[in-house]
Amino acid sequence: MKKIFGLALATVALATSCKEEFEQPKNYSSFAVIQASPTSATAPTDTVNVYVGTAKYTSSPLTYLTSSFGPYLPVLSGSHTINIRRKTADSSLYVNNFDYNFEPAGIYSFFVYDTTTSATGQAKVLKLKDDLTLPATTNSKVRFLHLAPTAPAVDITLLRTSVTPNDSVTISNKAYIGATPDETALAAFTSVPRGVYTAKVKAAGTQTVITTLAADMSRGTDVTQGGIFTIYATGTAKGRPLAVRLFRNY
Repeated sequence: MKKIFGLALATVALATSCKEEFEQPKNYSSFAVIQASPTSATAPTDTVNVYVGTAKYTSSPLTYLTSSFGPYLPVLSGSHTINIRRKTADSSLYVNNFDYNFEPAGIYSFFVYDTTTSATGQAKVLKLKDDLTLPATTNSKVRFLHLAPTAPAVDITLLRTSVTPNDSVTISNKAYIGATPDETALAAFTSVPRGVYTAKVKAAGTQTVITTLAADMSRGTDVTQGGIFTIYATGTAKGRPLAVRLFRNY
């Protein structure tokens, strides 16, 4: 594991120092896991660990609405079994396990979503191949994922509050992705002006705001390059309210 995490640090340093593209060593891929599967207080724990084969990849467990690896961790390219396990005394309790072929230099985000009804039940995993081609310096890229199983379709208005007057972009009529999502379509990002936003999630076709999120898509003091982000919604099951979070891909 020391070699794994040493390489992770080296990869993060390389990626953050590069302004034109996300780079990593040849023969390696990168992936992140985002835990967006709610459980109730009386159900199995929603805290998970991630394994590649039998090797534990999470340095600390992932709780609901958190992501791993800051955001990506490298793995040798090729086929691997990904095991997402509950943090319980019985570590063989899988939230999900699947085989996946990691292409050389491929970058991936795995979103654990939907709900489970028992300790042996399995959640779903959305598997996205991320295109981290960076936007123009004045822009950022964003995508929205509706992972809340009982929530209605929504519109997402991104109100840019870092300019005067404020301007906005609306992503319309996004429904829950379901059991067999189009992963290629969902992986796509949309360019927006870089800046600080308030994301307003509304019932589709209305001005009724369900929840909001402060979304800094400016990359702070770095004025040379925009960033890449995922906004995702989850909750509305197992007694959990609708929640919206921002995941920074780059």
